[in-house]
Amino acid sequence: MTNLAKLVDDLPDSPGVYIWKNEKDEALYIGKAKSLKKRVSSYLRKKGQFRTTWEMMSEAKDLEVILTGSEREALLLEATLIKTRQPRYNIRLKDDKVQTWVRVDLRRNIPSFEVTRDVDRDGATYYGPFGGSRRMERVMDTVRRHIPVCMCKEPENVKRECMDFHLGRCVAPCINKVSKEDYRSLVDQMGLYLDGRFEKLTELLSEQMNDASVNLEFERAATLRDRLDDIRMILRKQKVVEFNGANRDVLGISRTEQAALVELLIIRGGRLIGHDNFYFEVDLETPDSEVLKAFTEQYYLTIPRLPDEVIVPSQFPDMRKLGKWLSETHNTSISLVLPYDEKKQDLVIMANENARRALRKILILEDQDTAIIHDGVKELREALGMDHAPLHIEGFDISNVQGTDPAGSCVVFRNGVPDNKSYRMFRIRVKESPDDYAMMNEVVFRRYRGVLERGGNLPDLVVVDGGKGQLGVALKALEELGLDTVQVAAIAKQDEVLFTREDSDGVLLEFGSDALHLIQSVRDEAHRFAQRYHHKLREKRFSGSILEEAPGIGKKRRAALIKKFGSYKGVRSASVKEIASVEGMTLSAAKKLHEWMETEGN
Repeated sequence: MTNLAKLVDDLPDSPGVYIWKNEKDEALYIGKAKSLKKRVSSYLRKKGQFRTTWEMMSEAKDLEVILTGSEREALLLEATLIKTRQPRYNIRLKDDKVQTWVRVDLRRNIPSFEVTRDVDRDGATYYGPFGGSRRMERVMDTVRRHIPVCMCKEPENVKRECMDFHLGRCVAPCINKVSKEDYRSLVDQMGLYLDGRFEKLTELLSEQMNDASVNLEFERAATLRDRLDDIRMILRKQKVVEFNGANRDVLGISRTEQAALVELLIIRGGRLIGHDNFYFEVDLETPDSEVLKAFTEQYYLTIPRLPDEVIVPSQFPDMRKLGKWLSETHNTSISLVLPYDEKKQDLVIMANENARRALRKILILEDQDTAIIHDGVKELREALGMDHAPLHIEGFDISNVQGTDPAGSCVVFRNGVPDNKSYRMFRIRVKESPDDYAMMNEVVFRRYRGVLERGGNLPDLVVVDGGKGQLGVALKALEELGLDTVQVAAIAKQDEVLFTREDSDGVLLEFGSDALHLIQSVRDEAHRFAQRYHHKLREKRFSGSILEEAPGIGKKRRAALIKKFGSYKGVRSASVKEIASVEGMTLSAAKKLHEWMETEGN
């Protein structure tokens, strides 16, 4: 690290790419920076590092830097180097999935369309991306029945019409069965369709049909009319998700503890024309924002044609700046935005749900029992700045009326879902009543003392109902047990603010967020369970059945005691001698009962 520190100290305050390498000269991580000196020096911090960063730096033996003229140049170089050198610690796509495009070179005498996975900056026009190549070939076969364009590789060299002409899927421009002007019109129509400009396509066909009718070209007008009807029928079968004819991509994300999947919904002309998903091997220590940033950089820098807008499910670093760089690189305009209205939010929800289904399919096919991480768990981890996701949450609450029959509850949530079998209830023993702080301290202490004695698993997060006061007593109980590393959060009822050891000013979760819903669910479930047990204790006390819990007191002795003293309260007021005089009781049993009522039965 001493040698690395010397290399870092010598770095300039300028943009570029840096490469951490191991002793075998293999690239461990490749990154970009506006200021190499500031960014790279952050890796040498001894505290506050993610686990993966710490592991990487323990292997790092050398540093290589490449200076660039701008941040944008650094971004382009970084993307190229990550693709070619495949560094282990970079967030990168697991598979080499290549998108399907439709290519046409409009400079050729007879432009021919081709379904391809090979994309190059060769001056041709590329439409897409679309789904699998076989699916797109079937789509082209269908559309060409109504817009019969050529798909031959070398149409200029063909000497006779092919089968597509006889099937009505091509007008055979290769042997002059159609004028060059009319064929170019068909090429334009197909381009409008593939580009999602459906409104412009129907307008063009309507204009050509009217012109043909005015010029008394009735046969051509009838052909254009039929083509227009056919196109409208095809468009009706496509799912309309927006009505403003926008070209958008919508991203969704789903996670497990060791993987992330980004879903891409492709909307062209306001219609959902396709989708795809991309798999990353990355643990939950890496937040969604970093995964989305890595995907956006790796994917959109490599494709030849961009949508007007990309809607992302959550903010990520340099999002606006990246949109500007992409626009400059592709010489077009693209915006990276959050869902800014209800329709866009619905599209992100759709993308997230598709991401969950796709990731679940992968887990099933690979026979993995890893759970897909609950959205609230992911958001809560980021909001509280936790080192790991709170997959195991335990919530506490106290219930009592004027200090009588106080009860405490502990509810357990695993991956955002209640685990009812793990719930625990506590009859409060503390004498100071009513004292909610002392009661909370007792319940938390008893819960985790029992966990330690049984060798059970500690939670990732403890949630207590209340403000800073309840947070303090819960932390004190855990510290007495040597568990001061357990994360604790207290939720204040009035403003739904979370107080933690690290943030005494409180964390305000976004209204309507999955993280807030999860915390509220834990709090409400703990309250419900505590109330339920409290009511049960009250009913037992009023009926006298609580005596059955006392040592040595069965149904017969309980009935005799209630008959003699009238109620449980009457039994508690009686002396040991009076209790011993009841039929069926002995002096020894009376002493044990009196002692129990003073300690356990209060």
